[in-house]
Amino acid sequence: MGGLASITRGQPLEVAHGSQVTLRHTHGRTCWIHSHTHVYPLRYTDKRGSSHQQQVTCYSFKDVNNWWIVKRVDRNDLVVSHPVDAIHHGDVIQLVHGMTSRALNSHDVAAPVSPQNQEVSCYIDYNVSMPSQNLWRVDIVNREQVRFIHVNSSQALKFSGRQLPDWGFNQHEVVTDRIVSQDDTVWNVEEHRYTK
Repeated sequence: MGGLASITRGQPLEVAHGSQVTLRHTHGRTCWIHSHTHVYPLRYTDKRGSSHQQQVTCYSFKDVNNWWIVKRVDRNDLVVSHPVDAIHHGDVIQLVHGMTSRALNSHDVAAPVSPQNQEVSCYIDYNVSMPSQNLWRVDIVNREQVRFIHVNSSQALKFSGRQLPDWGFNQHEVVTDRIVSQDDTVWNVEEHRYTK
């Protein structure tokens, strides 16, 4: 038995507060929600401004920057407790990037390549004029699949299918979209482990 079953064998079944996960795009191109220390350029080639916050992309290769920690909003630790504090359909969470400790964020800023959609970033607190909007509602589709609904805008986290230019290392764009029910808003929790 190969494929996903061999990757997920021996993993915890319940995603919980403190779970470390990788989130794979489900339909079409295989890629994982990814972030890195690089930020969006201040201005795009069409002169539009960005948030200048940390880039979030969909990356086509396994990488340490694909890991995210599931966090309850009202808890400061990132540790799995006993009994396990399982995440359920409808719960509001934060997704904290494992390598940079910044939270997945979206806001009313046009996405870099798909300006009809909202930009997704990892929040950097440059100033008070752009508060964090890093709460996501968990919308469980089935045992393997999930959507993340941005609480402030009610838009869904989405793989846009567009490629970023050189400043984004030609990785794929991640946005939020008003149309929640579509294939490109569905993500698989692929790898899963509990924090130590």
